[in-house]
This record gives sequence, structure tokens and C-alpha cells, in this order.
Amino acid sequence: MEQVLEALLEDGIITERDVAKIRKSKKDVSEYLIEEGFFGEASYCDWFSRTFGFDQLSDSEYLDFSLVKIFPKSLILEHKFLPVRYINGELEVASPNPFLIPFRKIQEFCGAVKIRSLVCSPFKIKRTVEQVFKDSQKGGVEELVEYIVSSAIDMKATDIHIFPQGPCVKFRVAGLLQKFMDLSDLSFQLLVNRIKVMSDLDIAERRLPQDGRFSILDHDVRVSVVPTSYGEKVALRILKRDFGFSLQNIGLTDYQINIVRQSISKRSGFIFVVGPTGHGKTTTVYSMLKEIDRERLNTISIEDPIEYTLSGVTQIQVNEDIGLSFAKILRHILRQDPDVIFVGEIRDSETADIALKSALTGHLVLTTIHARDVASGILRLIDLGVSVDIILSTVILGISQRLIRILCDFCNGEGCDYCRYTRFRGFEGVFEIIPFDEDLVSKIKLAARDGNLIESELRKIFKHFGFTLLRDEIMEKVQQKKIRESDVFEIL
Repeated sequence: MEQVLEALLEDGIITERDVAKIRKSKKDVSEYLIEEGFFGEASYCDWFSRTFGFDQLSDSEYLDFSLVKIFPKSLILEHKFLPVRYINGELEVASPNPFLIPFRKIQEFCGAVKIRSLVCSPFKIKRTVEQVFKDSQKGGVEELVEYIVSSAIDMKATDIHIFPQGPCVKFRVAGLLQKFMDLSDLSFQLLVNRIKVMSDLDIAERRLPQDGRFSILDHDVRVSVVPTSYGEKVALRILKRDFGFSLQNIGLTDYQINIVRQSISKRSGFIFVVGPTGHGKTTTVYSMLKEIDRERLNTISIEDPIEYTLSGVTQIQVNEDIGLSFAKILRHILRQDPDVIFVGEIRDSETADIALKSALTGHLVLTTIHARDVASGILRLIDLGVSVDIILSTVILGISQRLIRILCDFCNGEGCDYCRYTRFRGFEGVFEIIPFDEDLVSKIKLAARDGNLIESELRKIFKHFGFTLLRDEIMEKVQQKKIRESDVFEIL
């Protein structure tokens, strides 16, 4: 402050009496000078720049709000500085008195960065803080994470993506990515580091993929970090802590619900759900598990990862790094006297063999398989080396499903404010439900004996027994004008 006061006296802008008033006011020198009419905001910056050689931050100049948000509001107001932008490893910081910029505190907060000082009006700082932070916000990286996650929840996003190239945050809403905010290189790195700390990941490891999770705002967030040529890419899957789905609200018809309930009421058998990644297979299985009497039936799940916690279910996390695979866990839990077993996914021959034989020996086994529909799910099990006889002796229910984007009611899929110009208002589940009774199994066995056990033949058999196939269910949505016929190929 003394250096500034001396320059002001030397230039004849203030007198010794003014100096005494400034000291008595305990205000920042720049605020006092502007409020008392010695300078306007712009003329103060002009004088300071001319006198001390600092570049100016003009009032109209672009500010990176994501960069401002990562600093605590209290730190900004206490030390009267404004982070402006981060370019090529250099952080530009503006202050009404650049000599008082807290270099050490800034570097402690964001790492050993090079800092370039600018001069700005003190009221520019106040206006920016009011614009960037709401009344209750305190700023900082922790609050930035909360702001991003809470915004994603409000927008009903399923995933958050943080991209290193042209750093930005995107949300997946109604199945499509939407840009939410741009990031500076510095705010990107601090944001990634904070997420890694929250997820108990190695903050120094940037060469290998890492997976973790954390909890925030009554939600669990599953974290995936992978190295790319531009830096680390982060994907966050948002999961409700309390599993709020049921057979009644995932899109099943009353008829389909009855079939599912009849199947899960049996004491043994094999139930499989097929569909692409991200189309709700695990949600469907959890909805079935909720219907099971978990107080009386010993229910165990093997998952990778555990997406939701469900009371009354003993949930086991796969860990391939230490050899804890689906197959290994499955072999051991058979000694735990289970009644119901959920195998998160059948990926290999060993798991398929053990799972189906478990169903054959008196357990109810539920699982998911990556396949197009129920017919291809059966053939996938055969491809994994399970005999047709064992499959047909154990399978009691096959489910194929898709999550389809429903056209916005307000704009008929043209794009509007309500749907945020995505053209869609949300998802609906579409299901193919095939219960395997004696008559159906006998028909499939005949096809197998004739060497005609192929997908198209299985679908013909299902149609012969009056079951509605997945494609037919989707075309019904076209008739209801919930989707366009041009979208059917993409869905299937």
C-alpha cells in the first residue's frame, strides 16, 4: 500500500491529509480513491498501469468463470484478486494492487504455476463474485464438483463426461451428450484431481486406468479415469443411492409383470436378461430381486461393479486384479447355502457352465448376457460351450430389452426449451418376455435334433407360441408416435 500512496502523492493526485483519511477509513486504497471521486474505475487502472507497468484487465474482457469457481470465495474477497485465465502453464491474476497478490496461497492451492499479474478495478472483483457465486456458495473445487453433479441430477443426466481436449464437461441426457460447461486447463486438472481424491484413487498415477466411486447429494457416483493422448478422461455414472425402480415402473406391461412374477416365484431355474450396454439389464434384475422374499431366501449377488445396494442381498464385488472372478466367486458361494444367485454378467464358458449347473441343482439363478434378443441369448450360451440339454432343462425365462428415447410431447420431436433441444423427453423400456414352458422347450428340442437351432428358427417358434418379439414391441411404439420409424434400425 505504501508504494501506491507514495506514487499518488508524487503525482499530486492526493495530499497528506488524504493519506490520513485513507488510513483512518481502513478501506482498500483503490476503493477509497474511486468512491471519493479521485478516479473512475477505468482511469484508476490506466494510472496504475502507466505508473507501475502492469497490463490491465478491462471490464469487457472475457473471464473464465470455471476458473473463478475453483477458488474459495473467501480467499478471493479477502485478498482482492481475480483469476482470469490459464494459458500454457501461466495463470493470469488481476488485482487493484498487484503488489498484494497472495502468490504463495494461490500456488499452494493450485500447484506450482507461473503467475502473471494484471491490474483491475476492485469493483470488477465484487461484480464477478456476485455473478459467479450464489449467496450460499463458498467456491472451491469441492463446490465445483457438487455444482456439476447437482446440475446433472437436475437435468436427469445418467452420466457426466469430463474431456481433456478443449477441456469441457458434458452430460448424457436422454442418451445424447450435451455440453454443460467449458473448463480452463487449470480448472480441468484441479477438477480431475479432486474427483480422484474423492474416489480414493492415486492422484499421481496418470499412465494407467483407474476405477472408483464416491457419494454425494444422496447419490453414488461411479468413476472411471483413463489416460489419453491429451490427458486424463473422466466418466462419472450417477446412481441413486436408494434403488427406486420396480417391476411396475420400468416399462413392463401388466401381462409381462405376471409372467416375470411367476418365474421368480420358482425355487430353481435360470433367468437371463439380454440387451446392449446401458439399456437397463441390471435395473431389471434388481427389480426382480426386490420382489423376492429376501428375509427367508438367502440371496447372493456377484457384480462388477455393484451399482446399487439392496437390503437383504449379500453383494460381492468382482476383483480380477486379485483373481476374484465371477467363476471363482460362484464356485465358493455355492457353499454358502444360497437360494437365489444373481451373476452380474456371463462373460465366459466357466461362468456359464457353473451358473446353469447351479440352476440345475436347485438354485434360482438370474444373470445378464450381451446379446440382441432372447433367441441370440440362447445361442450365445451354446457358443460358450453349454449343452443344449442343460440350457433347455434350466431356462425358465428369457428377457430382451431396450431403452428407447421417447419424442418430446411439446414439440413432437422438433426440439424446444422443454426438451433442451434434444427432441426427446426421456426413456421407456421395451421388453421381449419369453417364458420357457414344457411345450416351448419340446419344440426347441425338435429344432435342435433337426440341426435347425438358429436365431431365425427360434424367433419363428416364439411367434408360433404367441409371444411378441422385441421388434414388434418397438414397432408398437412407432404406431403410438412415441418414436419415429427411422429410429427403429438404431434401436435394434
